[in-house]
Amino acid sequence: MRVLVVDDDPASRHVLAAHLGGLAQCVLCGSGAEAVEAVARAIVEGAPFDVVFLDIIMPHMDGHETLAQIRDTEETACVPPESRAKAVMVTSMDDETNTLNALFDGQVAAYLIKPASRSELLNKLTALGLV
Repeated sequence: MRVLVVDDDPASRHVLAAHLGGLAQCVLCGSGAEAVEAVARAIVEGAPFDVVFLDIIMPHMDGHETLAQIRDTEETACVPPESRAKAVMVTSMDDETNTLNALFDGQVAAYLIKPASRSELLNKLTALGLV
């Protein structure tokens, strides 16, 4: 499984990557712009991401904007909807409005509240049919 972890906080990126150790090949990005580039590069290289973990609150380009650009990139590359990366929004706050907006727009498969435990992360991935 290929996973993209996007968070402006290095510690948060590394915690998620550590939780995914042994389960996934992780690529870490510190900004939305880096993430969009990583997704485009992965598609071109024929190794797209299965899951993208996106921090909701980031400077310059938040998680929602980043996901919109990722979806545009996938659409432009003619990636069929069923083959697109599953998006999991990650937030440090129990921000119900932001989280529900993300889930109901149909672009997000799940969300995690930081700091997520390894068991919470595995439960989400299991629910998504990825482990």
